[in-house]
Amino acid sequence: MKGVRAALRISRRNARRSKWRSALILAMIGLPVALASFVLSAVFGPGPMPDRQRYPLGQADALMIGAHEWANLTQDVWGEEVSWWDGRKQTPFTKAEITAVLSPGSRVIPVAQADFRYLTPQGYRRGHIRQVDLSDPLSRGTFRLTAGRLPAAPGEAVVSAAMVGSDTAPGVTLFAGEERRPLRVVGVALFDLMGIPPDLMVFPGSLPDSAFGRLDPTLMSHAWLVDTPRPVTWADVRRLNARGLVVVSRAVLDGVRPDEPPSRGPSLPQTAPWVAIMLLEVVLLAGPAFAVGRLRRSREFALVAVQGGSPGHLRTIALADGLLFGVAASVPGAALGVGAAWLARPLLEQRAGYLLPPFTAPWAAVATAAALGVVAGLLAALAPAVAASRTDPVAVLSGRRERGRERAGRPLPGIVLVVAGTAATVVSAGHELGWIATSALVTQLGLVALTPALVAAVARLAARLPLPLRFAARDAARNRGRTAPAVAAVMTAVVALTAVGVTWQSRLAQRPAYAQDYPQAPTGALWIAGPDLTPGLWDRVRAAAREELPAGVPLVEARTLMTKSGVPVYASVPDTAPDVSRVEWSDQSRSGGLLVGNDDLLRYVLRRDDPHAEAALHEGKAVVLNPEVIRGGQLRIELTPDAGPGDLPPLTLPAVGVRATGEGWARAVVAPEVAAKNGYGTVTTMLVVDPADFRVPRATADRIASKVERISGKATVRLEVPEAPDERILLVVLGIAAAVLVLGMTFVATMLAAVEARPDLETMSAVGAAPRVKRAVVAGQALVIALLGSVAGVLAGLAPGIAAARYPDPHPAVFLRPDGVPTTMPVDAAPAVATPWALVGLLVVVLPLLAALGGAVLTRSRLPLPRRRAT
Repeated sequence: MKGVRAALRISRRNARRSKWRSALILAMIGLPVALASFVLSAVFGPGPMPDRQRYPLGQADALMIGAHEWANLTQDVWGEEVSWWDGRKQTPFTKAEITAVLSPGSRVIPVAQADFRYLTPQGYRRGHIRQVDLSDPLSRGTFRLTAGRLPAAPGEAVVSAAMVGSDTAPGVTLFAGEERRPLRVVGVALFDLMGIPPDLMVFPGSLPDSAFGRLDPTLMSHAWLVDTPRPVTWADVRRLNARGLVVVSRAVLDGVRPDEPPSRGPSLPQTAPWVAIMLLEVVLLAGPAFAVGRLRRSREFALVAVQGGSPGHLRTIALADGLLFGVAASVPGAALGVGAAWLARPLLEQRAGYLLPPFTAPWAAVATAAALGVVAGLLAALAPAVAASRTDPVAVLSGRRERGRERAGRPLPGIVLVVAGTAATVVSAGHELGWIATSALVTQLGLVALTPALVAAVARLAARLPLPLRFAARDAARNRGRTAPAVAAVMTAVVALTAVGVTWQSRLAQRPAYAQDYPQAPTGALWIAGPDLTPGLWDRVRAAAREELPAGVPLVEARTLMTKSGVPVYASVPDTAPDVSRVEWSDQSRSGGLLVGNDDLLRYVLRRDDPHAEAALHEGKAVVLNPEVIRGGQLRIELTPDAGPGDLPPLTLPAVGVRATGEGWARAVVAPEVAAKNGYGTVTTMLVVDPADFRVPRATADRIASKVERISGKATVRLEVPEAPDERILLVVLGIAAAVLVLGMTFVATMLAAVEARPDLETMSAVGAAPRVKRAVVAGQALVIALLGSVAGVLAGLAPGIAAARYPDPHPAVFLRPDGVPTTMPVDAAPAVATPWALVGLLVVVLPLLAALGGAVLTRSRLPLPRRRAT
């Protein structure tokens, strides 16, 4: 232990002498630890969100809901699994009755919540509205005001930060419910995510109690927040159940242990390879710095050796650097990451749009990240420590270069690991990314073991190169302990970038994964969809479109059903398509496939003129594009109101089946008179310019979209023109990452190599080398490191990239087009594989040349004269 303490004191003294090198090593080790601690704290720091709690209690002791007819009900601790009398009559408890059944001194405030369809200046929205007094102390902790003020009178509201927009900003008046009650937005707040997060929070009395529907304990539609002098126990809950009250008690919930621990992230097999890759990168980055530090301290090691120090003592002194820097970088880095996560909570909450649970640092995970940082420091110092133990004191103290034997790596184990890793990568193709990363890690370890042999082979091939490149290659081979880790560090980063680039490019080359990437209308059509626009807004949109279109171009109008009270109706037209296991909704018109319109709409849907279909439409029949769903000459359509309680009876219409030319752009078309005859109105949901009438130029479509966006942000404008996938973002993102990583690692290794090669440069100056030679030598060192690492990294990164690209999506998805017709995303049996040649060229050609240019520019051309040593 005394030897370790002495070694740590020596290491601390040398760290103070070489401040720049020490700062560089601290940054190399500390920044990854800080980043890992930040991610762990930001992701796992917030406590688990109770997924069974229907309403945030805030400062209340309990939440209650009930009716006299619910007497002798039973419930669980969460207020679920409730059994109560389900008759038509419900007599809710009044405030006085609730207070009477509680302990003396108790206080209650009402809370109500339900889904509403409310009107904004830009059209309709549908969301959750909660009615409660936010200024009451019982509501404290359920929100945080971020702008404006709290509601202070009926008719005032605050909007959720997640839903705020130009049509719901403070100062805007909204209208909610069938009675169109005005609600003026006076503030913006973040709300607790427990239960159903509200879009709007209104002051009590803003909406009538009848607007929130019947009593519902599963939604807490009409409830009471309770403040009691003592905690509400389970015995109190059972006593109140007998009177007909469902109770959620804070004291009871605090004593409940979860049935199963919440999922806190990916499993160990999924995270272990990524952690190992990060650890390997840190070791390879910091290794050259420790190696140069060992060379600078060679005289110190020689003095210790001649005074009786054993090779073990020398190893301990060198390893003390790794321990000192590992601890000095990892502990502050972990603390910095946790602190940054805590300070970033307001920003994270603002970005998320809701309040996060109370912050608790995941100390076990953070301590693990710090421990890995210490291990990385020790591993980075291990090879220099072994070299220090072999110090030749006679050669060092006499001023001669040590004649240490450089091994050309371990080719056989490296070859075995590369073959095994490549085979595992091939086998893991199409499986989870964790297995692919593990096999790539095995390959990477084999390449690291082969890197010294690769450097030696390049030096042998450099005999016919110009002097700067020949010197750089041979210097790299002579100092493989410093060069190999630098090349391996660049290679590790390039492997990851290449794998990501191949996977990303392959995904772009495959079938699109999002609804908007599939055709949403016939090629060349311009469509404007907006199911939530009012008739007045539609008039303005229609006028804006006609201003940009030539005179006489028809603007086809598609309408959908609505109730007499003005509530849109979703019509579910039957189809014979097979069921799928996953459905993602992207319905722009909410028509369900039933469109209401005239002959122009029918021609657009069928993609041809059809006199037989037009005659059937005029006769009041539904024109159905799939005749197989017609039963007995009739079509049965299920109807669902977009808002409000209750169901609508199905609609049965006489129908005629007509096949469309190509792909039909609806499931059924009816005339407006048919809707009126069956007691329904119609509302515009889509305007279309049929390409058979006029093909809208891109510039005209952009002008229409700009005007429509100024009218309402709830309208969608799209010109159906096939577009190639945009690869620019791929090149920009990965190019920036590659430039930072590759150039940064190369410059660090090059500067260390230039410092170590100082005696050789002095010798060159003494024999008459030109000033530009130093720049050329440093540029050659940078080129050798960057080029070797990039070429090897690209070749090694292709296999895991192809393996990840071949991972298919086994679940088909169904998207609803603007006309209400579902589009099934097919599953590719053999996904395409594409190579990002632009990225490969950047990594193999551009970045090595930039590294060489940077090394030459940042190096002084003046060569120092050699110093004469005293004899």
